[in-house]
Amino acid sequence: MSFNIFETTEETSCNKPPKDYQKSGLINFKKQILGVEQPQTTQELIKIIKNCNKLSKPFYVVSTGKNWGYGKASPVFDDNLLIDMSLLNKIHHFDTQLGVVEIEPGVTQGQLADYLADSPWMLDCTGAGPQTSIMGNVLERGFGHGGQGYRSRNFTITQCILANGETKSLDTSPRYIGRAGHAAGLTELFTQNNIAVVTKIRFELALRQQQSLRCLVRLKNVDDIGNYIDIIRRLKAEHTVDTLPHIGNNYRMISMISQFDFYNWDPNSGPKVEDLIKLQKDNDIMPWTAAFIVSGDPKVAKAKSKRIKQALCKIADVKTISLDTLINIDSMLKNVAPYLKNINRFNHFQDKISKFKRAMVMFEGNPDPMAIKGCYWRNKVKQKDENRDPIDENCGFYWIAPALPMIGEEVNKCVNETQVLFNNYGFEFGITLTSITAHLCQAIISLYYDTTNQHEKIRAKALIQQLRELYTKNKWQCYRRSVDEMPFYIANELEQDALIIKSKIKHALDPANLINPGRYQAKLERGLC
Repeated sequence: MSFNIFETTEETSCNKPPKDYQKSGLINFKKQILGVEQPQTTQELIKIIKNCNKLSKPFYVVSTGKNWGYGKASPVFDDNLLIDMSLLNKIHHFDTQLGVVEIEPGVTQGQLADYLADSPWMLDCTGAGPQTSIMGNVLERGFGHGGQGYRSRNFTITQCILANGETKSLDTSPRYIGRAGHAAGLTELFTQNNIAVVTKIRFELALRQQQSLRCLVRLKNVDDIGNYIDIIRRLKAEHTVDTLPHIGNNYRMISMISQFDFYNWDPNSGPKVEDLIKLQKDNDIMPWTAAFIVSGDPKVAKAKSKRIKQALCKIADVKTISLDTLINIDSMLKNVAPYLKNINRFNHFQDKISKFKRAMVMFEGNPDPMAIKGCYWRNKVKQKDENRDPIDENCGFYWIAPALPMIGEEVNKCVNETQVLFNNYGFEFGITLTSITAHLCQAIISLYYDTTNQHEKIRAKALIQQLRELYTKNKWQCYRRSVDEMPFYIANELEQDALIIKSKIKHALDPANLINPGRYQAKLERGLC
């Protein structure tokens, strides 16, 4: 499918793309594109790339174009041909013994989950919902929730295309063995980079648990987050916890069940204190809430659960429940609901159990868009369809992601200093902290704003700039970046040598800088590429 002005004699004869690829979701950031190509086969993609190389035309490649919070499908610069690979969505091979699939860029979480429905293997999901690309998330170094959740460690590249149209492979083994041989150290060079177009990867799946437990941790005090981090670090180091616990603060939880009350609240100062207290009480929201899988054989999982409770009992309310039990409770409540529908407390309890079950089922390889509701927090229009693109629905939000050491004192410092900035600019501070390893705590900070309020957009833009400066000052390297930061002014970056080495590799493989120009690249001086 083509919407490419290279193939027309006049720009006016170009077909209009079926969706707005220029809508980035970022404030005052909109780039002009030359056209859109949607190849349906790898051969079509190679032909497009060779044509761009011949004409020295830069192009910008996206998987499904849902890089929400960081720029969506928007290029870094104007005048790129946009290549949408969402129609390259084949699942080429599934190794049922080893639990590995070979997929193309357009394969979504929902598509693979359906494909694996009757298999002993499952996808370790992110919270981004069923319509997002697996490969896109992997190459952006995204992460899930379970033992296979550190996604960028669990794949190899079986096909990529260079800027001149040549195809290469970094994994030619008949059966998957992970990263071994000459390509072992090269694979991660292709993450958060623009040296080639990756078109096939082998991706590791997770084995469905015989009976996994769900652990719900609710901190009693807002200031106990540092103690929680130190305890989880120990539990991960000893492998009691081998999944990726996510913990969110009160506003992260509230934004998933409610929206900003523009009628009663001042957008410059946020919710009224008494309303916030009531929201938290009515929905049983604690200062911090975590949920994660306790994996292993039932006896092993039970022993792990006991250890987790002992470690956290002084600072948190800790509950564990098997998924089967949770599903049975939810089913029972639905059966009696017609008889108790006029009792408000019952309805509230049933709704809470239903939402909790839904979130916990996601850990079984079922991607769910429920977390996307948070993007609507400062949208004046209610969310109508969970599967709609929040940027297309005019939601305003940034995600900013400082990577922190798994040290409670350092995490506390980041949380407190970030909270001060949010208070200064009159926004609600939502944050999720994910314990990736015993060393890495990944923060995802959410800034929601009203896209129809010009004054609010100015405040949001200023806050984002302050946050970026704060994290650079404290040497908290952000693991993922927005396109409005790119290309990076190298003098302001923390890892300057890494950027210089990456630029040399880029120049060797793509001397004309045709593939995704500017993406995760550096510039030496302000205003110069």
